[in-house]
Amino acid sequence: MTAGPSQFAVADLLDILPDAVLMVGADNRIRYANPAVRGVLGYGPDELLGQPLSMLLPHASRQRHDALMAHFRAEGVPTLMGSRPVVHAAHRSGRILPVRISLANLALSDTERVTVAVIHDVSALNTELDRATARAETDPLTHLGNRLRLSRRMQAWLSHERVFSLLLLDLVRFKELNDRLGHEAGDQALCIVARRLEQHVRDVDVVVRLGGDEFVLLLDGIGDSGQLHERALSLAASVTQTFRVGDASDSVGVSIGGAISPRHGRAEQTLLAAADRAMYDAKQAREAYRLADG
Repeated sequence: MTAGPSQFAVADLLDILPDAVLMVGADNRIRYANPAVRGVLGYGPDELLGQPLSMLLPHASRQRHDALMAHFRAEGVPTLMGSRPVVHAAHRSGRILPVRISLANLALSDTERVTVAVIHDVSALNTELDRATARAETDPLTHLGNRLRLSRRMQAWLSHERVFSLLLLDLVRFKELNDRLGHEAGDQALCIVARRLEQHVRDVDVVVRLGGDEFVLLLDGIGDSGQLHERALSLAASVTQTFRVGDASDSVGVSIGGAISPRHGRAEQTLLAAADRAMYDAKQAREAYRLADG
């Protein structure tokens, strides 16, 4: 078998690229960084050598990223990482930076293999089209995602056969609160619930308002029913805490239905219907959470 190019020969080529380029060994430690990494991530190349790749990621993303990298090294072909067009990196200054990452495995010899990551800063790409897309996918009241964002993300994950869970939440006693305190107080309550839900999702997850008092969470990589049960109960405990709207203190209840892909379906509407049935069963039983049958 012919040996691949040496690390040093490849580095001569990568040194002239405008995007940040890293070589990562099987131990997830950085073997090489090109000069452009300083302009993108704030680090000098020498600062990164021998460091774990995870130091360049937000804390909430590190565990999931390590699993993705291990899978990519074993089976990957040159690709954008995951199904998301934009992921996040941690700049040396501490700020979180939106980037696009392309990955490729490279054999340096018969026994030596590295993963090459090309990191492109997309923080400046805030075009009118980007803003229009964001507006189209955002609920104007709560500033969560809306049904369009939910559909697009589910379709992307389903097309890549990713394991994920779906939690459908319906507020209990919200109509009574809205009638008693008025629509402005009701809107405030929905925004409070939205912020509480956001506190329980990771960077890789999605939380949307379907409309009215219904919300959906997509939880990436969660396929275990026990883990999903814990997340659902934690959400319920947070949502149902007393809050203040105007001069009044009040609270709402919640009924949650869960579904897991591909266990409960491989299509968007199938999964939503399964979670909706489970949510209805939870409401009828006066329970906080039910998992779909099957």
